[in-house]
Amino acid sequence: MLRLETPRDLLQITDGTTAPEQALELANPAVWVRTMVRQQKQAERDLRQLTELCCNTIDRTDQRMVRIEEAYQTLAEGTRYIYDRVNANEEIAENWVQTELANAANAYQTLVQNIWQAILERTESNQRQICQATQLTRVNDALAFLAEANIV
Repeated sequence: MLRLETPRDLLQITDGTTAPEQALELANPAVWVRTMVRQQKQAERDLRQLTELCCNTIDRTDQRMVRIEEAYQTLAEGTRYIYDRVNANEEIAENWVQTELANAANAYQTLVQNIWQAILERTESNQRQICQATQLTRVNDALAFLAEANIV
């Protein structure tokens, strides 16, 4: 069983509120669905880490934060849309799946780059190496997800 709860914005991620209608469950999801959900959850954890570094206040005038939130919303909405289609047992065309997965993978990659750049800027110098390694891992995950999206 796979359960997806998709917070709609940064506020829901930071304060932990998710409406009950935002949760879905799938009995036997495909591997690519599991991968997408894993990416979604990782993005949420990274966003929590960033907001903690920002003392739980998001500067809505900061263009990087605006881009981060937009990329997160694209990822969350895309993940939710695909999840809904799979959950409804709809017949899904292979080209459609590849397009949607590529969109989600691109959103995740953009999100990761912006989040970790913002985290690096707010991190003490003695922790930067760890953050850079984490950023590299996330970017590699995004690239692997994108490659997977192209072969599904």
